[in-house]
Amino acid sequence: MKQIQRFGLLACLIISINAYATDYYVNPQGNDEWTGGLKTANATQTDGPFKTLERAKQAIRGLKKSGTYNDKVTVNIAGGTYTLTHPLHFSLMDTGLPDREIIWQGEQGAKVIISGGIALNCSQQTNNQWECPVPQEPINPQFFDAQRIKGNAPKFELYVNQQKLHLARWPDAGWAHIKLPLDKDTQFTVMEPLPDMPDDIKNAQAHIFASNDWYDQYTAIDTINPANNSLKLSSSTAFPLDSGRRFYLQNLPSFLNAPSEWLYDEANKKIKFITPVGINPTEIVVSSVPNLLIAEGIKNISFKNISFQNSTATAVTVTDSNEITLDELDIHNIDGIGIHINAGKNVQLINSQIHHTGAHGVIVTGGDKLTLMPSGHVIYNNHIHDVSTKLLTMAPGIEVNGVAVSITHNLLEHGSGIAVLATGNEHLIEKNDISHFCEQSADCGAFYSGRDWSWRGNVIRNNYFHDMISYGLQSVNVANNQVVYADTASVGVYLDDGGSGFEISNNIFENAGTMSIQVGGGRDNKIFNNYFKTNYYAILVDDRWPAYDWNQNAKNLSASPYQTALWQQKYPELAAPMFNRTWPEGNKIERNIMVTGKPNGLLMRYFVPMQSTVIGHNLVWATEGKPTIDYKILDLNKLFGGTSWQQWLAEGIERNSVLADPCISIVNKKLSACTASPLKDIGFQPIAPDIGLVK
Repeated sequence: MKQIQRFGLLACLIISINAYATDYYVNPQGNDEWTGGLKTANATQTDGPFKTLERAKQAIRGLKKSGTYNDKVTVNIAGGTYTLTHPLHFSLMDTGLPDREIIWQGEQGAKVIISGGIALNCSQQTNNQWECPVPQEPINPQFFDAQRIKGNAPKFELYVNQQKLHLARWPDAGWAHIKLPLDKDTQFTVMEPLPDMPDDIKNAQAHIFASNDWYDQYTAIDTINPANNSLKLSSSTAFPLDSGRRFYLQNLPSFLNAPSEWLYDEANKKIKFITPVGINPTEIVVSSVPNLLIAEGIKNISFKNISFQNSTATAVTVTDSNEITLDELDIHNIDGIGIHINAGKNVQLINSQIHHTGAHGVIVTGGDKLTLMPSGHVIYNNHIHDVSTKLLTMAPGIEVNGVAVSITHNLLEHGSGIAVLATGNEHLIEKNDISHFCEQSADCGAFYSGRDWSWRGNVIRNNYFHDMISYGLQSVNVANNQVVYADTASVGVYLDDGGSGFEISNNIFENAGTMSIQVGGGRDNKIFNNYFKTNYYAILVDDRWPAYDWNQNAKNLSASPYQTALWQQKYPELAAPMFNRTWPEGNKIERNIMVTGKPNGLLMRYFVPMQSTVIGHNLVWATEGKPTIDYKILDLNKLFGGTSWQQWLAEGIERNSVLADPCISIVNKKLSACTASPLKDIGFQPIAPDIGLVK
């Protein structure tokens, strides 16, 4: 009897032990020959933590193979730097289960760095110039965007004390400018005198905005002609060359003459750089590994409190994966893209920092357009800043595609181009603080979407759009070699080329560009309960230009499932016939507050049809003078510019609106009104007080 009792007790102990969660430990001072079951090495140095993350991954696979994967598993990663020579790759063999999640977490209070960089040992050559042997070739075979970045420049970046240096360039700051194109897309004369270039120019590269301020690219140089101060590019620009447009040249030894510049001597495998002002170089790293974390087809895994640095392409890629949490990550000093979430369901990026990326901060795709099945992807409470530092345009802080991605409570600030770009349906952009984007581009929106009538159900509400200042060409005088660039053509919310079916509500727009909202010919948009404070246009609705090709919009619509029963129920406006497909029909602008400080009071531009347009119950005010408006009534062919508010009201489109001081102030992203405010007269509802990061 006692033997049976002992056996039963032993069985219970075994079951109890197997039910406990499994913990592994990783430490840069560990040993992959140890069990990984101890946080620190034992006294005899015979057991302790693993040394590498790859070994911990193999240990978890071993649990599954032995049938002892019975509860959740936590990989505890000690502070320190884990340098990779190839990506940390997770596949189906590494997946967790709903009741047995696998957690990879960095030690709280410590800096856990996964780096794709190569640390260099450098020597000081002169007062400010340093030289570094490169012990191995960076392994990335091409630029992260081979279509827009061409030439023989290094395919990696140099970081000194965590600061990215710039390839040696001319001019050292600012831009040079195209004087006259000599052909459509490869040759041009230059306004500024080109410098002497005694070097072999086969490695020289031009960074150029060829034709506009919303698309930049890099290309190699074919020839330089000092006789007429011209140059020829090795490949065609994406758009035709135009006078006054900006460019600079880089990656020649003769250009290495200013602080924060560097050069790679490929023949001798050496890097040379000039220190940034005020910096004593102590940490010198070149990026090397294209990807740091690749997760494909996994489920029920979390990555927490980890920093990813120095990848040459995309730091973290999550593909076809479900129930994944990326929490408290710090992703920075990435040559290309911070995070790419592709397909799958219910991937959460939360409480993280993504910054100092050469291109996008985050790309997220998911859901099914045919069935409108939501992706479930969430981007919540992240600080995304200083993005698009190499590709200055078309590389947003956040890009979402597909169906039902949620972007909430993020702080997005400082980017060369777009903050949030959205394609697809049913996305939610809510309670974000967005500012200081479009800093190196024009015709640019902090939020941007458009060119497809079928992208419907997207909601932009309770956000704070503010302080948007763009940079673009204002004037050019070829005869006198004069060109002027300044703040121009930026938009808070930009629904371009037929962007339709949006709800834009309960937002604060404060100095949010030359147009706080632009509806570029789009349909069925609902703009209500927003507050605008601007010296430019609060809302601009146009019918595009006569030569705009609406056939592409029609093709996109035909390719969508808009005739299915599900879509017709969800988006009934799409099933209704268009009276005129070139007009912005069905838009509603109601219960907004619009305040201008511009002396002439020009506050709105409405190029709309009287039929189907609903405008009313708005509150309008000018702090100087009286509000004025540009308008065109399309079905009556009546056009007026800078006309009075009273004349506009007499047309009968806008109804029940009020001209009065709203008596409103904005403090800490919160709207407050005085007791005498007439907000109740238009039915204005309070805007959420919890915009931005959640502490």
